[in-house]
Amino acid sequence: MKTKQLFWGVLFLTLGVAYLLVEVMYVHLAIGGFYHYWPLSLILIGLAVLSNNNYAKLTFSGLSGLVVALVIFSFFSKSWLPWNNWDDKIHKFSTSEQFVEPFDNKVKMVNATFKIGAGSIEISGNDSNLVKVKSGGMKDLFSVDTDKQDNNFDFDISMENVHLNLNEDNHRRLEVGFNNKPNYTFNFEFGAADVNMDLSSLKVEKINLSTGAASCILKVKEFVSDTMTIHIEAGAASVRVILPEDVGAQIKKETALSSTHFDGFREITDDLFQTGNFSSAKKKIFIEIEGGVASFYVSRN
Repeated sequence: MKTKQLFWGVLFLTLGVAYLLVEVMYVHLAIGGFYHYWPLSLILIGLAVLSNNNYAKLTFSGLSGLVVALVIFSFFSKSWLPWNNWDDKIHKFSTSEQFVEPFDNKVKMVNATFKIGAGSIEISGNDSNLVKVKSGGMKDLFSVDTDKQDNNFDFDISMENVHLNLNEDNHRRLEVGFNNKPNYTFNFEFGAADVNMDLSSLKVEKINLSTGAASCILKVKEFVSDTMTIHIEAGAASVRVILPEDVGAQIKKETALSSTHFDGFREITDDLFQTGNFSSAKKKIFIEIEGGVASFYVSRN
């Protein structure tokens, strides 16, 4: 193998793995200041050029590719990685703590965003607080960012660190409860999690769900208006959506190798499905599905 091949191979491999860890698994890579060590890459490249030993030349070349990749990733992470936008007002908590936002009857709309990598996640309504979060069985830190303006309340929760310990048998879990009086929009991003989203008691306007290898159950019932939109993007996940029986529903899908099961729907075209009461129903749900090798189940009860 040539040294140039090894250099570029290690560089691209490291960048790709780092990006997947952060964007798919939401693993916190604590290398935000590594770009200060960029001269180390020049030293390693110089050693590779000067070395007469082929094994040493390959070793220094591979290490230089690794360092350059980490420098590049560290430099760009200053502006676009999520944890670098957090400020001191964001609440961080772990196993023995909880976050509570008291109910405020002035709040009419809640915009909730989740970015969680791993664990068991339960999301429900009927909490007396506006939002209540409890975590357990983990060493990971969560960060909650809130912003209240006029009648709107923005709630963002992210997993700050994921400790990958194969000997750890703790069961990660996160419980989030919302008050059922405001209206809601949800943005979910999950990695390899087991998620139960029972939103049946919440008045929902829109849901965006993006997941990698998670197992997700989503249940909805209440509406903000006469229509609700649900957009789902899944990689190798299993996603089940449970809809109310009396509403009309339409599914548009763009899937490659995914398996789909749409109970109570009739096929209009290859990528369009509707319930029998779609035209006559007063309330309608519009679902868009995009998937790779995922499994999608949609049913009504």
